[in-house]
This record gives sequence, C-alpha cells and structure tokens, in this order.
Amino acid sequence: MLHLTDIQLQDNKTFLAMLNHVLNVDGFYFSTTYDLTHTLQRLSNTSPEFQEMSLLERADQRFVWNGHLLRELSAQPEVHRFALPVLHGFITMHSCSINGKYFDWILISRRSCFRAGVRYYVRGIDSEGHAANFVETEQIVHYNGSKASFVQTRGSIPVFWSQRPNLKYKPLPQISKVANHMDGFQRHFDSQVIIYGKQVIINLINQKGSEKPLEQTFATMVSSLGSGMMRYIAFDFHKECKNMRWDRLSILLDQVAEMQDELSGLCWPGGGKPGRRVPKQLHGLSR
Repeated sequence: MLHLTDIQLQDNKTFLAMLNHVLNVDGFYFSTTYDLTHTLQRLSNTSPEFQEMSLLERADQRFVWNGHLLRELSAQPEVHRFALPVLHGFITMHSCSINGKYFDWILISRRSCFRAGVRYYVRGIDSEGHAANFVETEQIVHYNGSKASFVQTRGSIPVFWSQRPNLKYKPLPQISKVANHMDGFQRHFDSQVIIYGKQVIINLINQKGSEKPLEQTFATMVSSLGSGMMRYIAFDFHKECKNMRWDRLSILLDQVAEMQDELSGLCWPGGGKPGRRVPKQLHGLSR
C-alpha cells in the first residue's frame, strides 16, 4: 500500500472495516460448489443447460441477498466463478446415528430478500404478493449415497396489514381498509402453488383479542379464493399450548394427519434418478 495517498489509505481502511462488518454478521452463507438457493426438488427437475450455468446465472433470485452488488458482474461471464450468490438464513449439518445406521441430517432455511425486515415494522404482503419475512426451510437426509428432502415455507399473513411500534408493549394490528386484499393474496398463493404445489396452510395466531380480525380475514380470503389447491387450518397456539403444554400439539397433528398423507417429499436414490412426483408442501403461516 506504499503507493496510496493518505486519503486512499483512509478509504481503504473504511472499506475493509465495512467488509469485515458484513462478513461477521451471522446468518449469511455461500458455497463455491453447491447451489444453496434451490431445493433438491428443484435441482432434480432441471435441464442439462441449467446444470451448465454458473451459480450466479441459475440462482433463485428470491434468496440472493447480494443481487444488487452482482448485477454488473452478471453481464461478464468470465468473472462468474468469482460472483457467488449469498444466502441469508440458517444452515446446520449433523452426523447422526439410528440403530447403528449413520446418516447426515441437514437443515437449510432460506430467507427471501423481498419484503424483509424486523418484527413489527414489516408485516403482511406487498403489491407483488411477497409475504414479509418469507422463509423456505428444507430438511435433507443423506444416507449411503441416497438423499431425501422435505420442504416447508412460512411468512407473514398475506393480506395488507401493519403493526407499527408505539409506546405499547404489543401494538395493535391494523388491517388496511382501502387495499385490494384479494389481489395481493391471490398473487402470493398463485406463486406458492406454481413453485411448491398443493398448499396446507396452518395459521398459529390467537383467535381472540387483537389478533382475531387477522385470523378472520385470512380464513375469509381462503374461502373467497375457492381454490382446490389450498386447505386452511387455524390453530390457536397460545391458547392450546399455554403453561408449556407442548403435548397439546397432538391436537394440531391430528387435524393435519389426513392431509399429511397427501404431502410428498423427494427421494433421490444413490446413482439413480430422483422421483418426479410434484411435491405438495406444508405452508405454515404465522405472525
């Protein structure tokens, strides 16, 4: 750095501090070899041309948090191997054993970069149907060369509502009286069905008090849409499981037991072709 002026040295110090700050923030992940932005289901149903693409070109843009920074580089194929998509969420990998059988258990949660924000400040959906703080969670089991995967999603209740912080401990939810709720709601679930298939919607919010209008609006939207690709279950989590009665989750499990048989995952045999059934996903929507 001997050739740098004093101003350039100070700028360099500032830029390095910014980079170090970002790299030290929890929750950001990248890979030089594996496509973290796609589930095994999506990767199993792609063309040879897709497989030849760089990680940057083929990434699911919902989960690319450095997309703006990579925009100019995307037009330069010669640097694509250095331009890696960054995922925000959570990833963990564990070696496990059951009855002497060893396998790898992997959990990948992908947080959407559309309509992200902190609690209370960002709620509901936008005009494009993006639900606030949407997360796609994939569970993967890798055993003896074979892979199995199951996917769930969650997001804010997909209508136009807000819950702006004030001096109260828990500000009241405010449902918009002028927005076209059905337009945004339908956009959201049209996208969900296209990407994930049939939806089982589980709503965990309170069914009384300030949250009751949200549950009623959600139920009304599902009923009004009248889609055969959606099933809706409202489960008052705080009421049913108060005083740490987690055993009462069996009530919810009993409610979804029949639907659970309709859900599917992906099983990819070692050296073989993966199953081609359209995966039907469990769409869990909470606050």
